Amino acid sequence: MQRDSDAPSEKRSEEPASTREADEQNEKDPERGYHNDFTPQGHVPEDEAEYAKHDRAEEAAHGGKAALAIERKIERKIEIAQQEENSGGGGGGTTFAIMGYFTTPADIYHACEALRDAGYSHFDAHTPFPVHGLEKAMGLKPSRLPWFVLAGGLTGLASAIALAWYTQAYDYPLIISGKQPFSYQAYIPVFFELTVLFAALTCFFGLFAISRLPSFFHPTMTHPNFPRATDDAFFVSVEASDPKFDATETRNLLQRVGAQGIREVYS
Repeated sequence: MQRDSDAPSEKRSEEPASTREADEQNEKDPERGYHNDFTPQGHVPEDEAEYAKHDRAEEAAHGGKAALAIERKIERKIEIAQQEENSGGGGGGTTFAIMGYFTTPADIYHACEALRDAGYSHFDAHTPFPVHGLEKAMGLKPSRLPWFVLAGGLTGLASAIALAWYTQAYDYPLIISGKQPFSYQAYIPVFFELTVLFAALTCFFGLFAISRLPSFFHPTMTHPNFPRATDDAFFVSVEASDPKFDATETRNLLQRVGAQGIREVYS
């Protein structure tokens, strides 16, 4: 026969063992502060604005790490916006190139070698300072500028000789100290000066013509990290006009060589 006094013990035996142990510990040591509920401890922000304020305070407390965290967040937001823009309207223009950057000269050197070996020919490197041997890694042909300078210098020399002969031997000949009217030894300084002048002017304007300068805008400038090309980053841009260009394959190749911030830029 079951007695009324047995009911409490049965109910107590039905409770989970973990709960009973916790209650017993609380009875023995009340100062442990055991809570059998899920009440949040500390202050809980009420809305997103307060969450953002709390995050900014934590970033400011970490000193130099805060700037890096902010930069990564900005880059992530830009990437998301770029992806949304690409999926919606093709980037707002024609694809000019795919760009990525590296943090050391050795990395960009090996990346240019990889692009060259893969058969790419229409790509460029943008560095904050000259990297020795980079033109060989890119597979660039020798510049035509020295030939232009040589042609300019020879033109200057021929012009100086023609000027001295015309003025001294043909138009107004004079015999001074028994010398011939056209005595080339006396005009060597003139020959030298006009040779250097014409060569320098040809070099200056020839460089502008080959480089298509002045150029007040270039699609590579639209890359959000491109200002670092004058500071601490080494950029590579593979143009869409390259016969080997394929958006997916080119991006994968840049990822394999360790490029960061890979994205398309538009003209």
